[in-house]
Amino acid sequence: MKNISFIIFLLLIGNYCFSQGGWDIGYVPIDSINQDLIGRDVKLDFRKESDTTKTIPKFLMNFIALEDSVTILLDGQEIELKEKRNIHLDWGFYDEQFLECLDFSKYGVLRIYHSVIEEQNEDSLLVRLYIEIYYKHTKRKGRISPDNRYCISQWIPKEKLNGLMIKI
Repeated sequence: MKNISFIIFLLLIGNYCFSQGGWDIGYVPIDSINQDLIGRDVKLDFRKESDTTKTIPKFLMNFIALEDSVTILLDGQEIELKEKRNIHLDWGFYDEQFLECLDFSKYGVLRIYHSVIEEQNEDSLLVRLYIEIYYKHTKRKGRISPDNRYCISQWIPKEKLNGLMIKI
C-alpha cells in the first residue's frame, strides 16, 4: 500500500511540475484598435513586407512562429527592425517580447521593449518608442550605458502592422 501511495504521490508531483504554463499576452488586430488603447504599453506586430494577403485570420498564434522584419523610418533614418518573440506552445510572457535592430552600430544593438500609443488616425498610429542600446559582441546582457536609453515618438502606418500585443 505504501508503494502505491508513493507512486501516486510521484505522479501528482510530476503532473504539477509539467503543467505550469503561463500566458499574459493578448492580441488586438490592427482593424480593431480603438481609443481605449491610447496610453497603453503595447508590442507592435509588423506585417511581413512580402505578405500582401489579408485573408489570414488575425490572432496571436498565427504570428508567433516567424520573426517578421520591417524597414521603417526612425528618427530620420531607415532601419530594419526584427521581431524577437519568446513564445512557446503553453507559455508566453509579454515582457519577453521586443523589437531589435542588429545593424544599428558597430558595437551596439538597438532594442525596443516598450511602445506606448499616443494617438491614432485613420491610417497611422503615433507611438512613443522606448529605445535601449545593448552590447553587440559580448555575452554581457546589460546596456552600453544608462545614457543610451531614450524615447522618440514616431508615426507608424497601419498598413505595416498586423496588430498589437497587449498585456492581460
